[in-house]
Amino acid sequence: MTDQKPRVSIGMPVRNGQKYVREAIESIMAQTFTDWELIVCDNASTDATEQIVRELAARDPRVRYHRNETDIGPAGNHNIGFQLARGEYFRWHAHDDMIAPEYLAECVKALDADPTIVCAYPKTKIIDDKGAFIENYDFRLRTDAAKPSRRFAELVLVKHRHHRACEIFGLMRASALAKTPLEGSYARGDSVLIVRMALLGRYVELEPRLFLSRSHPSQSMQQLPSRLKDAHGRALLSRYLGTGPFPPPEWWDSKLKGKVTYPEWRLMREYFASIRATKLGFVEAMKCYGVMAIWTVLNVPKLARDCIVALEQLLSPIIDRMRPDPIDEVDSPRKSV
Repeated sequence: MTDQKPRVSIGMPVRNGQKYVREAIESIMAQTFTDWELIVCDNASTDATEQIVRELAARDPRVRYHRNETDIGPAGNHNIGFQLARGEYFRWHAHDDMIAPEYLAECVKALDADPTIVCAYPKTKIIDDKGAFIENYDFRLRTDAAKPSRRFAELVLVKHRHHRACEIFGLMRASALAKTPLEGSYARGDSVLIVRMALLGRYVELEPRLFLSRSHPSQSMQQLPSRLKDAHGRALLSRYLGTGPFPPPEWWDSKLKGKVTYPEWRLMREYFASIRATKLGFVEAMKCYGVMAIWTVLNVPKLARDCIVALEQLLSPIIDRMRPDPIDEVDSPRKSV
């Protein structure tokens, strides 16, 4: 590592990513824009991740390896990448994704050309676990609008099931990102960070499809809440009310597994906090609060679901005690002889 600061820093959070991490890093090493550093943040992997990354770092001094000796959670590991970064621009890179060789060059060009832009990101292709093309992803949002309230409305009122939040992997202005609390350890913490950045400046989606987002069964977006996987049949009512956010709160913070959480209420609180934390004019702030009034009305069913799920989780120990013990097969008098 040299003392000269690179223009672009890339943080790659990973935990047990041996299957894809080599391809991800090699796609960065193949960039036509060469003034970058890559900080691989290994969250206490137990597979061959460290060996693979150190091998690639030996080939290219722009690759740096940082290891957490204990699991600090996904959000904490994401944030370390930015804390160790030295570049003017920063982006996160998932260990299972890839980027085309022109990715950084195009994003740097866009940010250099317009200081009102806080994040530039190319269009997306979806690939499978073997890297084969699945489909083009298109989801147009007016996050390039001049007014912060318009950008806020576009992101807050979006249907999360259809929005892949690819903006979080765009190239960001580090000076703007430093004004945020970074990614929080709660459900949709990445979406909240995208909103906070949008209040600080404009996004721009670039036309070339240079981002290759991998879809595979083990990724975080495929993880169900534990309440829907309970072998004892808990959450009998809440399982019919929808699954809630993906990934669930316990993915963001393992200490929340089995505990009562209110993810939609937390999301609402963070949206309000985002408005208060940003220096907006009175009119723009009032427009953002108006957007939150609309959001609250539209999300009454989700807010109610949080309360029902919480009530059922609180009552589940009582329900378990009332449920009769299963009859062991060998002791059953109905067993045929």
